[in-house]
Amino acid sequence: MFNTLYGKLIAVLICLGVAMAVMFLMIINYSDNMRRQKTNQVVYRTLAAQFVDEHVLPDNARIDYGAVESAFDRLRIINPRIDPYLLDEQGRVLAYSRKSGTRKRDSVGLEPIRLFLTEDAQLPILGDDPGDASAQRVFSVAPISHDGRINGYLYLILRGLSGDNIAAQIRNNFFLRQSIWIMGGGLVLALLAGALIIKLFTNRLRRLSLVVDRFLQTGFAELPPHPPSRLAHGDDIDHLTETFSQMADRILAQMRELRNEDALRRELIANISHDLRTPLAALQGYLETLQVKGSTLSAEEKSSYLGIALKQSEQLGRLTGALFELAKFDAGQVKITIEPFVLEDLVQDVTQQFELATANKQVSIETVLPAELPLVAADIGMIERVLKNLLENALRYTPRGGTIRITLLPSDKQITVQVSDTGSGIDEHDLPRVFDRFYRGEKSREDYSGNAGLGLAIAKRVLELHGSSIAVSSTPGIGTTFSFAVPFLDSRIQRIAAAGAYLPPVAATDAQPLATAGLAVKS
Repeated sequence: MFNTLYGKLIAVLICLGVAMAVMFLMIINYSDNMRRQKTNQVVYRTLAAQFVDEHVLPDNARIDYGAVESAFDRLRIINPRIDPYLLDEQGRVLAYSRKSGTRKRDSVGLEPIRLFLTEDAQLPILGDDPGDASAQRVFSVAPISHDGRINGYLYLILRGLSGDNIAAQIRNNFFLRQSIWIMGGGLVLALLAGALIIKLFTNRLRRLSLVVDRFLQTGFAELPPHPPSRLAHGDDIDHLTETFSQMADRILAQMRELRNEDALRRELIANISHDLRTPLAALQGYLETLQVKGSTLSAEEKSSYLGIALKQSEQLGRLTGALFELAKFDAGQVKITIEPFVLEDLVQDVTQQFELATANKQVSIETVLPAELPLVAADIGMIERVLKNLLENALRYTPRGGTIRITLLPSDKQITVQVSDTGSGIDEHDLPRVFDRFYRGEKSREDYSGNAGLGLAIAKRVLELHGSSIAVSSTPGIGTTFSFAVPFLDSRIQRIAAAGAYLPPVAATDAQPLATAGLAVKS
């Protein structure tokens, strides 16, 4: 039992209760002793003076010690709880009753005696007991004078008023007995109440501990039902429960992420192996054919084989380049340089680069470019890469006679770029994965030869570096639209500067209006 938190708290509670009982008993004993001593000293305060006034001692200047001791013996017979002593003016013991026992002190201190003889003395006052070398007791004292001069003192020790042991005092004192019974009953009730309260508090900790143990036994794979949190009006235990719940949820989420990442890693390795193996096998086959049968092949066949091998090597180059680029994104080695530029000019440049490819496939490109758009602020090279990747993707899946449209839609703070095609579209269940690496919607897309499935993943990472995002919408049989936003120059300056992106210095005087904003026009 005492190995548990509840048992340890109960043990501490019992020890505190026992310590409090002992302390309370000592306080009661001390208080009772002081009360009895004060009471008896007040009652017997004038007893020594009465004996002196009644001439109990021989009345002459020369003390007859034998007569004094006889008088003391008579006093002891009358009241055996009084030990009389005759002291000189220095406090030395001159005579005492032999019936009191042996004398252990030859003198007593005079300071308590002088204090006792003052009118406003605060009782009880304890003085030295000649019959005990270490004890002090209440007393009564009176000076003995002769011819107006103090020759000594009659010193009466009120024995038995403070020397009883605790057991005897308990037996003889009703008040003390009742106090002990009340104290004992109160202590028992306090212990029971404390045990109940501790039980109520530790029950929640015990339940939480059981949940943690079961969570550990499942290998942190499944979170058992845990106590509900009352964080709004809760105490430290409720905060602990809530913290554990958040920690467990975070662990489970991380475990799921690790499993997903492991699955993606396996899929990535399989896809890379497939996409590398196919062009490598084709390249190796055609090169071996040229090596083995080169002398028997015609010039046209050699040129055809070399062209196919070159195409396969270019595909390998694009794939390895895309993989290297994604690796740099993952390692955080890609930095963007923010600069102002005209977005519609960039769109026209990119579309011109695709004129030959679209003409060969008999696909038309349309642009919807509003006039006099404000400058945008971004990495022009990166945005060009995004546009090329989206156009390549649209061209790959747009059938002959189809149309690719690039639309710029300005708003208050940004320009939204839309790249649409009239292809076969993407199934709804494929939409969330189109930006995954090596993902290809092969069932819904017709032509995917040479496509490694990395272009959209790279476009997404580029836009994330710019603090933007890319969205996709598609209707099977009608087409697909990709869209992303590029901020205007004025709304982007402070946000990019705060993010630590590189802002090129002013390069020309004609860029002064932009230089005041912290940017330079690129010539």
